[in-house]
Amino acid sequence: MSKVSRPPASPVPSARPESAAPRATNAVRERTPYQVADGLDVSKSGTRPKVALDVPTQRQAQTQAVTGREGRAEVAKRSIRVETGAVDGPWGTSVHTFIEIRVTPLDLGIAPGKLQSELDRAFAEKLADDEKAYGADMRAAGHASLQEWSEANGYYGSPSHVAWAEAASARTGGQIPAEWWMRFDPFGGTAGNGPHILPTGEYPGIASRIAMAHDTDWDLGRYFGAGPLKKLQGAENAQDLGPLGLDPRLGGDLYLFGHADWDVTYGEELRLGGA
Repeated sequence: MSKVSRPPASPVPSARPESAAPRATNAVRERTPYQVADGLDVSKSGTRPKVALDVPTQRQAQTQAVTGREGRAEVAKRSIRVETGAVDGPWGTSVHTFIEIRVTPLDLGIAPGKLQSELDRAFAEKLADDEKAYGADMRAAGHASLQEWSEANGYYGSPSHVAWAEAASARTGGQIPAEWWMRFDPFGGTAGNGPHILPTGEYPGIASRIAMAHDTDWDLGRYFGAGPLKKLQGAENAQDLGPLGLDPRLGGDLYLFGHADWDVTYGEELRLGGA
């Protein structure tokens, strides 16, 4: 989960940051390697300014199918679904596993013409936070960036990373594309402390379900001052608020037992025909 520093000495479950590592620039080329339906509005590039970035080739031999649709009107949630695998089942069937996330969009209040400058600002602040928290560990592990570290352990671009990034995009109503979120948070959607992931902190672990929601809202609160964890923005000692949303003593909406704005499901379904 998102966190800008090592966990405090208290026995509170730690939240963790993910971060993007400094590449040459945050403005490279724009491409959308995942199929996203109009339900998330992220495929409608003409409705928002171009946000250019470079997304590495997907993890080898791994494919993701992402679909979007409007959620039920009464809760105004948007849904994304990412397939995580398929195996042959009995009698000519196949078993498909998936991550499905339904989330209520937030209005960040960012004018389209100011989006790129806001993303650049947030990216720079995130890099500074992560350098302070993980710079020494990162270099000791032989990596030049957290993105490089995430790529090395196979998480960057994995189905769960894609699901988290698509959900983060849906949380912003599609204003910030999923590819940007992947670079911004190379470990987004995992629970632990930065790149140091807890035993159940990566898909399909129990803690990773919490992180899918908490990481997104932690980032939005810290770097955009939006959402239930907006108390994080401008905090001088943000490490003291790392568990915001996890420790009831710190205030803010809680995520440990789910959150009203988020429905995160790790499931499987049986289909006719082979995988």
